[in-house]
Amino acid sequence: MSVRLGPVFAGGDETASPRKPILYVAAAFSLLAALIHLRVTPEHLEEWWGYGTFFLILTAAQGFYSVALLRWPRRPLLLLGVGGNLLVVVLYLVTRTVGIPSIGPHAGKVEEVGAIDLGATALEVAIVLALGAVLLQGLSPQKRRQILLVLAVAALSIGHLLHLLLRESTGHSSGH
Repeated sequence: MSVRLGPVFAGGDETASPRKPILYVAAAFSLLAALIHLRVTPEHLEEWWGYGTFFLILTAAQGFYSVALLRWPRRPLLLLGVGGNLLVVVLYLVTRTVGIPSIGPHAGKVEEVGAIDLGATALEVAIVLALGAVLLQGLSPQKRRQILLVLAVAALSIGHLLHLLLRESTGHSSGH
């Protein structure tokens, strides 16, 4: 059974849609994450133009996404938000555990964890959760349970892999 998520605000009273407040929250979180990334762009530009460019692109993407989410809240756009924000969260985790990927002058360096970057990452996780809640609405309880089970297994697997990478990068492997 295929479930289509059409326009969230289409048809009927817009204020009656339970999805509308969630989308406003997700859009606000995306805008806040964009502002945080804009705030740290100058220091990344000083490190290397490539890092700064990445943060400029990320700022623009999250800012435009916040507007697009309210304007065209369709399933593909919601899925794009989930995927894009998860990629940014994974990149953050990798740079704080394994090191910066093999790009730029600080390749391999493990970045420090800071309050401002934790804030942006928490917002990105919250965006994923909010969009996931919207995507799950309208599905049968059985389908929701299946999706949530797959997501839980995926999250545990990713967490375990990151733990193993961290352990390996700090030299705490048992040799097995």
